[in-house]
Amino acid sequence: MKTHGQLLYQCDISDEITNEIADNEHFFFAPRLYEIENISALKQEVFGPCVHIVRFKGDEIEKVMDDINGTGFGLTMGIHTRIEQRAINLAKLSRAGNVYINRNIIGAIVGVQPFGGRGLSGTGPKAGGPYYLTRLVKEITTPGAKKLNLIPQQAQASNNDTDAQAVLLMDRASTAEKIWRLTKLNTRISCVSEVLAKIAHIEIIDNLADDLTQTLQAARSQLIDIEKHLKEPTVLPGPTGESNTLYLENRGNIICFADENVTFHFWLLSVVTALATGNTVISVVSDLFYDEAIAFRDEFIATGEDKNTFQIARLCHLTTLLAQPGLSGVVIDNHCDRKHYISEKLAERQGAILPVISSKYFDNLMQRLLTEKAISINTTATGGNTSLMTLDEED
Repeated sequence: MKTHGQLLYQCDISDEITNEIADNEHFFFAPRLYEIENISALKQEVFGPCVHIVRFKGDEIEKVMDDINGTGFGLTMGIHTRIEQRAINLAKLSRAGNVYINRNIIGAIVGVQPFGGRGLSGTGPKAGGPYYLTRLVKEITTPGAKKLNLIPQQAQASNNDTDAQAVLLMDRASTAEKIWRLTKLNTRISCVSEVLAKIAHIEIIDNLADDLTQTLQAARSQLIDIEKHLKEPTVLPGPTGESNTLYLENRGNIICFADENVTFHFWLLSVVTALATGNTVISVVSDLFYDEAIAFRDEFIATGEDKNTFQIARLCHLTTLLAQPGLSGVVIDNHCDRKHYISEKLAERQGAILPVISSKYFDNLMQRLLTEKAISINTTATGGNTSLMTLDEED
């Protein structure tokens, strides 16, 4: 902070300490207040009595949110404003796991404010939330330890050109993700449904699929389940004057993997689920899937949505893509050999711990491709909880 910030105020350490312990013999840190130019000056989470202030212009608020999200940390965020719509918009833009509006940002209560972060601040479902228990179970289809083969390094050779292509794919996906995740649910569902209707008449896809009619039926059923699941947030209990709501949101940029060991059925369901839940997708495919994946991509682009929301990559791009900071997770069939190579590469990464998603049951796949955001609002700060005025008196 001596080089990146200006010290505005510093409390004195208690005489009780300084009279008994020399300055160079204790580790007490008095509360301090710093002003910094940008949040990028903070390279890690700061735990302690230290507050950092960043000034910004009112019309730059979205850039400020991008800077905050860009740190990779996402535990809690506090928003203070009397403009209700601004609070809602900022809460949507935030990638923090818990957002508190016009109130303190501590004291999360089980069942009221389920608690847990994202990225570098959390890896799984929220403690005390309605989805916590289901994330602690294990699918019975998971292969036993004797069947796992952790030895092969199944990477295809890359070069400077393919590395640059992979970086560009992820950069484009990150830009598109900011728009796609805020796109209305009905729009996303309609877009993917339109693609499914069109690929039903593409011959090369029909030839690759074991039973295209059954796969398309399963995909449409999955879209219906996603719409039901995401249509309304979960309203949680709380005291008078406080609103607590749990939202389900996308993870981010997802790799959907497919090679000769992956069925078309699994690949299509993984892509459909990832897109409909608001994730951008880079599908890394072998030659077996490439033409069919391109056909799906072309039909997606024909809907008018951003072409970078769904992109195709080859196996030679895989290793570089797995190292990109913008990646949020990988979907791969549980019985695919490359699952273990992918797991190894994700474990070698610096930064957030990312999931390898291999759920055979597609309701679990949907859950794994979503993250939770709890928003707690002090309604009294913006004129009270208006919903109380509409309550009918009980007999």
